[in-house]
Amino acid sequence: MMRAEKISVLIADDDPCARDLLSHQLDGNKFSLEMHPCAEDALKALNKKPKYFDVVLLDHNMPGGMSGLDCLKAIKAAPKFKHLPVILQTSENDVGIISEALSCGAYYFLEKATEKKLIQSVVQSAMEYKLRFQEIENERNALKNGLQFVEEARFRIQTLSEMNMLTGLLATAYPDKDRVMVGIHELLTNAIEHGNLSITYEGKSQLIMDNKWASEIDFRLNLPENIKKTVEIRLQKTKSKITLTIIDQGNGFNCENFLEIDPCRLFDPHGRGIAVAKSLSFDELEYIGCGNTVVATVFL
Repeated sequence: MMRAEKISVLIADDDPCARDLLSHQLDGNKFSLEMHPCAEDALKALNKKPKYFDVVLLDHNMPGGMSGLDCLKAIKAAPKFKHLPVILQTSENDVGIISEALSCGAYYFLEKATEKKLIQSVVQSAMEYKLRFQEIENERNALKNGLQFVEEARFRIQTLSEMNMLTGLLATAYPDKDRVMVGIHELLTNAIEHGNLSITYEGKSQLIMDNKWASEIDFRLNLPENIKKTVEIRLQKTKSKITLTIIDQGNGFNCENFLEIDPCRLFDPHGRGIAVAKSLSFDELEYIGCGNTVVATVFL
């Protein structure tokens, strides 16, 4: 999902020193930056060129005008920007603020003065996220009603490309397709990378920092011990609920550490997917046994 052109980043920060730092961290070889001193100006620029920017980076606290959170809400209120990743920067270690931002559609939170390698890797991941979900939505739209009338279905997948295709198909079974799509994708990703391929939390952090996550997935999929592993997906639909069960062939994990946002991991480059799926995409989410089976429910 790499591409040759630069990643276009729209930035709003009232602090000229912070803008100067970002201009050095996101250098001109890989990134094209447009900077504004306030959220209002950034929002105008975005609406003027709605298809131009790949990522939006906002200071959370901009006194005297629209805050980063208010700007995020305005962006996500427009359907045309639903896949546009918005990253907020903050100097506050406040779980409540970060939880609210994630519930409003923020892609990630970063600390102020984040090291260059981390901010570049997060912006790169955000751009890839945008492209990935555009592809998934195109797949979903091509399927149209897909699983709308299904009562029970079962699938098996191995790869990330199969996961992307299945995410779009599964979403067609739900009344609110946009709500569940991110959650389905996060749970399937977890089943493949952490379940079947045994990539640790710390290992994924380093892979993201080194921009090697996708290549490591491909490498591990072809290892003799993994080549026959699959993720099983079961979908059941009744008049009262839709139940999605995902079973991987890994050793499981301590799911309790990931069902809620952990203050100790607020600014890690990943680790919020399960909590986001639980709070935003599904009405109930439960890991069973050792943690290699998850049941996600939406009530109708």
